[in-house]
Amino acid sequence: MHAVKPNQRVRILTIQIAVAEDADPSSVADEISELLSENGICAEGSHILDWRYLTEYQPAVTASDDPEEGEVFGLLDFHLTITSPEE
Repeated sequence: MHAVKPNQRVRILTIQIAVAEDADPSSVADEISELLSENGICAEGSHILDWRYLTEYQPAVTASDDPEEGEVFGLLDFHLTITSPEE
């Protein structure tokens, strides 16, 4: 399901979510879909038009003995490259 209109310009946002390393990826995807559907794309007035899962980059890191909020994301070496489709 998506709410993208023909010829509409959209902004692509990137979000990172931390889950336990042994969490089942399919279960996590289902949980995120439920959240995005009920509170996002299906909710009247939502700004969420569509989403997708980037499954090719799912690194694992180890938190410190006393993890601080956002710490695990600082352990990543993340570089996103955007390419245009060939015409």
